[in-house]
Parts: sequence; structure tokens; C-alpha cells
Amino acid sequence: MADKIDRKQLKKPDEFQLVAGRAMGWMVGHRNLVLGAAGALLAALLIGWGLSTWRTSREAKAGAALAEALELQSRPIAGEGPAQPGQDAFPNKEEREKAVLSALENVRTAHSGTTAAQTAVAEIGFHKLKAGDAAGAQKDLQDFLDRAGKDHPLRPFAQESLGYALEAQNKLDEARAAFEKLRDLDLPARADYQVARLALVQGKPDARQQLERVAKDHPKDVAVVREANERLEIAALPPVLPGQGAPAAPPEGKGQTEKAPQGKKKR
Repeated sequence: MADKIDRKQLKKPDEFQLVAGRAMGWMVGHRNLVLGAAGALLAALLIGWGLSTWRTSREAKAGAALAEALELQSRPIAGEGPAQPGQDAFPNKEEREKAVLSALENVRTAHSGTTAAQTAVAEIGFHKLKAGDAAGAQKDLQDFLDRAGKDHPLRPFAQESLGYALEAQNKLDEARAAFEKLRDLDLPARADYQVARLALVQGKPDARQQLERVAKDHPKDVAVVREANERLEIAALPPVLPGQGAPAAPPEGKGQTEKAPQGKKKR
């Protein structure tokens, strides 16, 4: 009996054969529809591949333009050092800075939407902050933070620089909020240090305690601990009163033992 059942089962088509047969029959009966769908799928694949290739080519061009802009920063000033073969030295630092910013702005506008363009925006913000244009730096750094991906390597630097730009404009509450966001970037030590430093700037009574806690709470972050300790040392110095400067040097000849030139006697 078991032998008969087995033989019947062997002769019976399996589930895969049944489904495959039905599918093949449907495809033969709907050949035009199937060919149309296959053509559409192929077209979609080709479009996707073309977009990917275009994006790769676009990013490559933008990256090359960014590299050229950043290379200008390393060019020497006339009279300060030899230029590399094929390089032109700048007459002064102002002209070099102007050329760098112009090149970065070109990357920003000509290659909008690329990672290189986003990087250029951050670099423009850094340059403006260094030049003392805090308001301009704030605008560019915020633009970068709003548009760049969360994994962009310059995001932590831009976030901290935004805090400095706000602080330079005396927007201290906004600066504190900007520094606090360093925690979202897995930089709690930097956040604690900057908040404590800002408290010291504002003259808050617990500022020194905050700085001391930075060293205790983040002992492995050597750079942050060093900066916190340096701030504590500065805070411990006696305040310089208005009009008070370095002690004046004694007038020449006073406070010193008068000596006769060698080989001559004093009269």
C-alpha cells in the first residue's frame, strides 16, 4: 500500500512545477504585456545607472574644483618662501585670502548639491570667522549644518565654530545652545568644556567648578582636560585694573652698578 502511494506521489507534479507552468502559460498568453514590462524595467535600470554615473562624474568634478581652491591656501607669499614649480606666489596674505574665498564660492555655486559644495560652504564659514566676520560666518556655518549629511567629517568643527561666531556677536544664550549640540555629535567633553568656558566669560560664580568637573568627568579626553586646566590657570590670575600695565623698565643707568670700561680707570 505504501509502495502504491509513493509511486502516485512520484508521478504527481510538485508545487513548483505547477506554479512555474501556470506562470509560463500566463506569460505566453500576455506576451505583449510582459515584453512591455520588461522594457520598462530595463529602461528604469538604465536610467538609474545613468544617474549614478552622472552623479559620480559630477562629484568628481566638484571634488577637483574644491581641491584646487584649498590648494591656494598653501601657496606662499612673495618673499616668504619659494613657490612650487608652476605655482605663482601671492603678493600678500590679503590677496591670497581673497583668491581662496573666490574659488570656494565658485565651488559652492557651480557645483551646488554636491558634497564638495557643502564642504566649500563650511570652509567659507571658517575663513570668515577667522577674519572677524562673525555674522557672515554664522550664516554660512548654519547653512552647512542645515544641508550637510550627519556623517560629514566637518560637522563637529562647524558646530563648534558656529558657537564661537554667535559668542563673538555677544549672542551668548544662542552660543551656549550651539555648544550644547556637540553632545548630539558624541562630543560630550567638548560640550561641557565650552559651556563651562562660556560661564567663565559671563562671570558666573560656579564657572570654575564647572571647569574642574570637566577634568574629573572626562579624564581620558586629554586635549579637553588640558584646555580646561589652562582656563582655570587664567581665571586664577589677578585681574588687570584699567590703566594698569606691565611694570615700567627702570631708566637706563639707574639701579645698575656703574662699571668703568675695561682697561680704563674711573676718575
